[in-house]
Amino acid sequence: MIARLRRLVQHNLPAKILALVVALILWGYVMNDQNPAIESTYTVQLDVINAPEGYKITKDASSVKLKVRGPRSLFVSASDSDFKAYVDLSNLDSGKHAVKVQTVLPQGFELVEAKPDTVTFTLDRIIQKTIRAEFIVTGSTAPGTTVARVSPSVETVTIEGAESDIRDVTRVIGYVGLAGNNEDFSLKVPLTAINSDGCEVAGVTIYPSSAEVSVQLARGLTKKIVTIQPDLGSDLEQGYELGTVRVDPTKIEIAGRDDMLAKISSIETEKISLAGLTKNADKTVQLVLPDGVTVTNHAVTVHIEIRAKKKAT
Repeated sequence: MIARLRRLVQHNLPAKILALVVALILWGYVMNDQNPAIESTYTVQLDVINAPEGYKITKDASSVKLKVRGPRSLFVSASDSDFKAYVDLSNLDSGKHAVKVQTVLPQGFELVEAKPDTVTFTLDRIIQKTIRAEFIVTGSTAPGTTVARVSPSVETVTIEGAESDIRDVTRVIGYVGLAGNNEDFSLKVPLTAINSDGCEVAGVTIYPSSAEVSVQLARGLTKKIVTIQPDLGSDLEQGYELGTVRVDPTKIEIAGRDDMLAKISSIETEKISLAGLTKNADKTVQLVLPDGVTVTNHAVTVHIEIRAKKKAT
């Protein structure tokens, strides 16, 4: 039986091999003609894996265009969801990083091009900082009354956000509206983180986000407008000198008994340290008030000009 099968296979073997080769060539030709390789483009969302915790992460692209090649028959049932693009953020820390786009394609497809093929990621560490809350009184009380004391429920707050955003925060403020009140009152005041230009810094969370503020009014007090004198420290860095110093506001209205106000022509700020200043700076400081004297707003801003000393020639 085996010998007969061997004779059958070996009989006219060259012709059989030739026929097989011709058949393979014809099959390849037909398949290439009837099911040729073509290209198409799919837009897919960019996935992120192994993102480090404790960072604000931004990227310059959220989708990727994938140009792929494959037999035409495979494209009939293919859709965007069949193709994947992702980046791996393992072992990355703060800063900007150009990360290579990786792809996952269905069987039978090959990648021709990915646009973009790299994506820039910015990792900004999430940090916290404690900062003093300032409460700015707006409006006026009823005639014959003045603000004697403003008592917030918090003096400091914690701000949290990306490190670059926290660096931009110079003040946390809340506005206390008097609204013509003629007796003591309390209200809930929302707090806002702002930068040196007075604009809100987005993306920063404040804990707590608001404060309960009690406003105590007084009657029968005399009012007087006086100048504000900044009390500057003597700890300026060597190699630098003090330029112009300007207080905003330059004058303020105080209230108190006649005999107290008669002795006062100006109000000083708290001591302002100049340590570490090598460029112009704005400092928000508190006023130092004598006993029995009140003001509507206790905080003022001092604009300080710092110049490098000229080298002697």
